[in-house]
Amino acid sequence: MKKVTRAGGPIIWAHASTPAALDAMLEVLLRAQMIEPSLSYVLSAPASEYIFDIEVVRLQEANLQSGQDFLSKMLPDLCLWADDNISIPLFELIQRFSIQIILVNAKTRKLRGRTWLWRKTVARQALRPVSYAFVETGESSGHLRSLGLPARNIEVLGPLLGGVVAPSCNEEERDRLGEILTGRPVWFAHQVPPQEIGMVLKAFLQAQRKAHRMLLIFDLAEPSSEVEFLKLCEELDLITHARALEGEPNSRTQIFLTDDDSDTGLWYRLASVSYMGGSLSGGNLPNPMVAAALGSAVVHGSDIINFHHAYERLREAGATVPLHEVGDLSKRVAVLMGPDQCADMAAKGWRVVSEGAIATDRLVELTLQKTGFGDLDK
Repeated sequence: MKKVTRAGGPIIWAHASTPAALDAMLEVLLRAQMIEPSLSYVLSAPASEYIFDIEVVRLQEANLQSGQDFLSKMLPDLCLWADDNISIPLFELIQRFSIQIILVNAKTRKLRGRTWLWRKTVARQALRPVSYAFVETGESSGHLRSLGLPARNIEVLGPLLGGVVAPSCNEEERDRLGEILTGRPVWFAHQVPPQEIGMVLKAFLQAQRKAHRMLLIFDLAEPSSEVEFLKLCEELDLITHARALEGEPNSRTQIFLTDDDSDTGLWYRLASVSYMGGSLSGGNLPNPMVAAALGSAVVHGSDIINFHHAYERLREAGATVPLHEVGDLSKRVAVLMGPDQCADMAAKGWRVVSEGAIATDRLVELTLQKTGFGDLDK
């Protein structure tokens, strides 16, 4: 959980019930914090087997005591309640702490199913802390109005689609390395677990038969596997250089070992194709939206439990190439190195990443306004 501190400025609490909504809320929070660094935040979700991010606080929504302890400790200035029911005890508990709420495509079906008299009294009381609501459709807007929320406080924003805040890089270094690597096919294997090291290196050997000057940028999921990695590179007679030693690849480098996650944005920008490590062995694979946002075509296996919704969105748009078996990796990489195909996939990936940008920008704007940064009259 991200550290929060009252001295540093307002605290935002975002709660969401699905992985897709969590990703969207995280993007809103990160963008708001980039604009106003004094903001702090905490992201929570119901206890679920489908939530994997270790920084997300799991809350038992029906347990009033745990919810009260959570809110008493944090005392947020604003709550973003996304894609979850507003009839659960945790939502009702917010009223006791006088926290203003922004609803984002919240579920209201259980409240709507009650009698008119009940909605007029109890439902209006439940919605009293809500200062604003974003909904997906005009029909949803009508439902909230029937529960007593004023029309002026409701905005139809469309579906909640998460993008990503892509990591930055040193632009001068990117330009310099781009010149060094001009004319060379480059692919990036990100967060490769120990059980996939040999597979990825052998796939490189096969793929380079069709692209002799190919460079593989190799990122290990576990730094402790570096000795095994270097030994295998030596056995395969691969010219290997490392970020920690040589600093950057040269014209002879075949395999370039990264140092840590600080330069991930650089490697994605340089690579026309990126393999998502762990997706062929059930590992803790990366978020494919980062690669798509930075112009790299995505290749992945079938074990995509983490970020499943993100992989599905990209797959449906034709922005990824799924692998059905280990042997497909070298074939797919070799084919994708064609500039036209890479460019087409990169364009499709960028459209997916950016399709929720308008909604995200509006959520960031209102979040800043409600926490004292910006003009509330806009």
